Amino acid sequence: MKFFITGANGFIGSYLTRYLLQCKHEVTAHSRNFLADIRKELNGAIFIEGDILSEDFAKIKCDADVVVHLAASNDILSKNVSKGIELSAVGTVNALKFAANNNIPKFIFFSTLQVYGTELSGIYDETSPVKPENDYAMNHLFGEMYTEMYSRKSGLKTLVARPSNIYGRFLSTQVNRWTLVPGCFIKEAAEKNSITLLSSGKQNRNFISLEQLGYYTEMVSKTMSKAFDIVNFVSDNYHTISDTAILTKEIFKSDLGKEVELHIKSEQPVQSKTFSFSHSKLEEYGISLTQTKEVTLTTEIRNILQLLLQDKSAIQS
Repeated sequence: MKFFITGANGFIGSYLTRYLLQCKHEVTAHSRNFLADIRKELNGAIFIEGDILSEDFAKIKCDADVVVHLAASNDILSKNVSKGIELSAVGTVNALKFAANNNIPKFIFFSTLQVYGTELSGIYDETSPVKPENDYAMNHLFGEMYTEMYSRKSGLKTLVARPSNIYGRFLSTQVNRWTLVPGCFIKEAAEKNSITLLSSGKQNRNFISLEQLGYYTEMVSKTMSKAFDIVNFVSDNYHTISDTAILTKEIFKSDLGKEVELHIKSEQPVQSKTFSFSHSKLEEYGISLTQTKEVTLTTEIRNILQLLLQDKSAIQS
């Protein structure tokens, strides 16, 4: 298959591009610019640099089967309300126009599981009501709504992917996503011999690896046939924030012989909320949750740690 990926210089986009290349697909990677490290890792991709907010973006000519749109607002950019909305809304419209102009039949928009809320409780599936509680979630809802509208207006087959907490080894230490768990814990432990939790850490989370995300994306790209659909990209791995911090601490001890102090700054929340997600929609797309079982939080914490140790300049002394 031929893929066109926006946001291909980022944490998810760069890994997804490499994953698809390794699966022998053709990939055109788009971003405002590409790090030298990323270009090296994505050997074999076609690179296009440019601003997705420009009117010229929709005029780019490209032969592809699927557009995977990842250039939406992350949690950092979303703190700037106007820029966050602009990228998630205008950027997504431009990506949809690009797909329509090039007669690319399939379009996948990457949203977030946070559209259901921040602290979840109960059982969820793709029909559960959305209850965004922050600008990051709202920005992705704008993108979702435009995606659904274009499926009606232009005949595009579109799909919204809502991934849970994504983790995995960065392709470069210069990919600035060190706010994500467990990367933030690993970096603080490497720099300060400590991990700080501003809460009790009892918040429960569903975690999906970059490897799973790549596999899910490839599978839905092959099998998507509806005019519009939503799929929760989730796993069967649930961990609390504190458990993830403790695991990081234990790996530093076992692998490096390094003692890391864990500082918990709050007693809130007092209890963990329990939630789960149905896997029925994933099964409809032929996705097996055990396909990438060799990739776990433990393996990826070790991989991220090794990346940091290899690039000493990424660790502030």
